[in-house]
Amino acid sequence: MISSRKRVLEEVETADKKKQRVTEQQRRHYGLINQGATCYLNSVLQVLFMTPEIYGRLDPKSLITDQELRKIFEKLQETTCGTENITKSLEIEDVYEQEDAAKYLELILDKVSPQVSEVFQGQLAYTTKCFKGHSINEETNPFWTLPLSLRDMHDGNYSVERGFEKIFQTKFYKEDNMVFCKQCKKKTEAASGCEMVESPHILILLLKRFVFDYNIMSDVKSDCSVDVPQEIETQGKKYKLYGIVNHMGSLRGGHYTATVRSREDKTWYDCEDTHVQKAEEQPFAKARTYNSSTAYLLMYRASVSRDEVKEEQEEPCKSSANIKKNPLLILLIVLGCALILILVVVLASLNRN
Repeated sequence: MISSRKRVLEEVETADKKKQRVTEQQRRHYGLINQGATCYLNSVLQVLFMTPEIYGRLDPKSLITDQELRKIFEKLQETTCGTENITKSLEIEDVYEQEDAAKYLELILDKVSPQVSEVFQGQLAYTTKCFKGHSINEETNPFWTLPLSLRDMHDGNYSVERGFEKIFQTKFYKEDNMVFCKQCKKKTEAASGCEMVESPHILILLLKRFVFDYNIMSDVKSDCSVDVPQEIETQGKKYKLYGIVNHMGSLRGGHYTATVRSREDKTWYDCEDTHVQKAEEQPFAKARTYNSSTAYLLMYRASVSRDEVKEEQEEPCKSSANIKKNPLLILLIVLGCALILILVVVLASLNRN
């Protein structure tokens, strides 16, 4: 049985080999037609288009969303294309109403086949223990996106790297914040932590620019500058940024675009509906971080280590070695082959008679 990780490795290698055969003429990048206010959908589709790991997983004979995504990805390799059919499959009724790109990215992942969405899925384990070591709470939750609050800023800038690390920081409950422990039978000091027990191949970070302000009792948008790292690391796994969904303008009258890194020429492109061009300011050209006041969704791809590739290559060898070490298994295989040969001879003899 081929593991999920092995499938991803094979899909990446296959996509890379195909792209090595692409000519300069075919490397032109195309856009998507805006039906009215569907820039949010176009931006999400562009970052998904730059995720070749999902191409082979889209089932053309299965779910309608798989079919429509496959059609769009095939057309985008050759020309600008529309999105009328996929808006229907996503049940978007009013194409003139601005929607949230993050919401529709999750909707797409919910509607596609499980083998597609698993590329983006990870698992977080939350544990809370009292200071005596008694377990107060344990739970594991799957995720497609990890939200980062923009409230913790330093010198007017928000660090995505620090915000990401904060998810996994230990939180302590003391004094007025003590929690009840059933085994201790009283409120006690405790500590809670979060661990990524299953890392996704594609890590999506959501910068929470849209928040509810209790002072004015209304939703507001944060336009603060964020320092986006080119690489991020968790649980010993490194991720590299390849796609950004941007939001500019007001909460209800804004506009979405995408900034994506081509795996063919390693160049960043700005995608604004039908208009696609090489980014004037290439992210990370001068620094290891990219400062942006519009970045909203960040797409990171896991780097495949040499050890992982070696491990997958060694699996068939291990299976072969196990067979050689088991004489009983060898005997059963030989007897099975002999029985099949005898059966073939008997059937041939009956046919001649």
